[in-house]
Amino acid sequence: MDIRELEYFVTVSELKNFTAAAHKLHISQPAISKAIHKLEEELGFQLLDRTQKKVLLTEEGVVFLDLAEDILARMAAAKNTMIEYKNLTRGTFRIAVPPLLGAYVFPQLFADFKKNYPSLEMSVIEDGSSTAVDLVRQEDVHVGLVILPPTLTDLHSHLITSQEIVVCLPTDHPLSRQPFLTFEQLKDEPIILYNEGFVLRRIILDEYAKYGLVPSVALSTNQFQTIKALVAKGVGISFLPKNSIKVVNHVTKIPLHPHLFLEMGLIWKPNKILPLACKAFIDFVNEFEYVK
Repeated sequence: MDIRELEYFVTVSELKNFTAAAHKLHISQPAISKAIHKLEEELGFQLLDRTQKKVLLTEEGVVFLDLAEDILARMAAAKNTMIEYKNLTRGTFRIAVPPLLGAYVFPQLFADFKKNYPSLEMSVIEDGSSTAVDLVRQEDVHVGLVILPPTLTDLHSHLITSQEIVVCLPTDHPLSRQPFLTFEQLKDEPIILYNEGFVLRRIILDEYAKYGLVPSVALSTNQFQTIKALVAKGVGISFLPKNSIKVVNHVTKIPLHPHLFLEMGLIWKPNKILPLACKAFIDFVNEFEYVK
């Protein structure tokens, strides 16, 4: 049994005539008769009563017609759906986004992408960059928008923007009027960091260690807004990308000396068959220009 035989049977049933069906389908009448006879042999009973002037359905043929029409409708729907996926008028993919990037890089990227592909959907998983990298490696998500780790040899990546890390202090902090700050000057300050699994946390702790310092971590969180609010309240200082701190009441941002930078970009697994929607997103990101 194949789709062609079902189409022939349904058409003959609708028109009640082999000749009319052959004309509509642009094939010969013997070809239709042979195909339906083969179908009847496979099923083990007659579908059509050919003894009348018009071709009529047998009792079994009535039942089978409903089934055949349902199968053909489902096949047509499946074909149309796949055409929509191919034409990027339908599709979905999964992306991991850390809260920090979700707060100020992702919105611009997402908004511009949706302008070009309004029908495509993305399922967003929020977690730290280190966890996001693991999710891409484990194929739990298709792509990750992350702070790029220093070494990343097993995944493809594309740099979106490079951001300077600045010290965030309360505006009334004694160091708030300095032109720049060193880790030595900050060694006794309580700090607020992202939780384990966030690349920014590892970068900051590594910088302290580079100078032989062990900071006092007052609190760890995975919430960008929480960090800013706690700094404003004087709970501690923190380290964030410069452009993530636009205008925040009671928070001052001061450059580090020497300067410290974060690279943010998109990662995905090489040689992995990705959804067409995800490929469209990767291509879009490759041409995307982040407005700082």
